[in-house]
Amino acid sequence: MIVPRDGDAARVALRFVAAIAIGAAGGAAFAALGAPLPWVLGSMGACALASIAGLPIAAGAATRRPMAAVIGVVLGSSFHPGLFALVADWWLPLLVLPLFLTIAAVLCATWFRRVAGFDPATAYFAGMPGGIAEMVLLGSERGADERTVGLIHAARIFVVVFVLPFVIRQFHAPVVVAAAGFTSASAWPDLSLLLWGGGSMIVGGVLGRLLRLPAWHLMGPLAISGVLHATGITDFRVPVWLLAAAQVGLGATIGCRFAGLGVRAFLGILALAAGSSVILLSLTFAFAFVLGRITGLDVTLLALAYSPGGLAEMSMVALSLGLESGVVVLHHVTRVVLVLVGAPLGFRPFHQEKRS
Repeated sequence: MIVPRDGDAARVALRFVAAIAIGAAGGAAFAALGAPLPWVLGSMGACALASIAGLPIAAGAATRRPMAAVIGVVLGSSFHPGLFALVADWWLPLLVLPLFLTIAAVLCATWFRRVAGFDPATAYFAGMPGGIAEMVLLGSERGADERTVGLIHAARIFVVVFVLPFVIRQFHAPVVVAAAGFTSASAWPDLSLLLWGGGSMIVGGVLGRLLRLPAWHLMGPLAISGVLHATGITDFRVPVWLLAAAQVGLGATIGCRFAGLGVRAFLGILALAAGSSVILLSLTFAFAFVLGRITGLDVTLLALAYSPGGLAEMSMVALSLGLESGVVVLHHVTRVVLVLVGAPLGFRPFHQEKRS
């Protein structure tokens, strides 16, 4: 067993602190400009630039888990006893979701195979609308280039999270901080938050890992907090400043994924991911407008529910607009499960077809 040296641990900690400092500066700049979701977008952009410039920053899995847990608790606290009745109106979008995912996967995998020239396995898992870690793991087991798959998914999330809030702003009221899920900026954690919120993070993290949930450090706390709020057991809220800090950390982890890439390589990956993002966003808005016309549901909320960004990021956009983030969470959890189950099943026919 290799025991990390104290100097190594100190360097990791210092690089993480540097990433958070750069991310916070970027978030503050975006907030001053009035950008949507400023603490995520500003942090993400600043850390991506710093990573490409070769600055010594890092935000790995171990350092992002506590911040993901805070965001999970916040998303869970947006649940309420009336949410299940509301979700009953969303049976059609949930029923249509597998069709959307199938079309999206086929088009994006074809894009990466025909345009990018990836080998079949890499093209397939780079085109899947799933999470980064899950697609890298599934792809590496089937011969895909895991670094390429990881970078493509990171760039896809980067593009979608950066673009979608600005697009949605054109169709929705200006982005404002919603009251649901958190308190005022000046509020400090009280005993209720420390007990219920801290308990949700600890219990949810343990259960999430034991149950091997995808993104367990986010999903476990979200599930516990969601159950507590949906059943009316508690109604604790998270201070805005704590949420902003977690968002800075979330943005920093996305931006730091591009460490080691030169400008040319980064732009190449970004261009390929932008192409697949155009496909995904076009499908997203097409499905959202059609389903909105059929059901009368909010088109913005439908777009966020179907959007190809991450669960945490898209739910944060919903929260910032004062929309029902619980609906977005439900659709994205369903998406993750469907892709995890469906991607391995669809790989063999796709691979055989490309070889023939």
